[in-house]
Amino acid sequence: MVSHVEQAVAARLAAVQARREQQRQDRAARAVRRRAGVDARNRAKLARLATEQTAAANPDADGH
Repeated sequence: MVSHVEQAVAARLAAVQARREQQRQDRAARAVRRRAGVDARNRAKLARLATEQTAAANPDADGH
């Protein structure tokens, strides 16, 4: 038979494990969002640089 102390200890251990698993999942979700944001910034930067290089190479092609 399991004593009430052993049950309490088991419940506390289960709570700690559940909290740690939730923290792992939260970190993984943040990492995915962070990577998506970095990728978006990199794409925007590359597009801006390409536009600037095109404008510098063709100064009369800007339409003005």
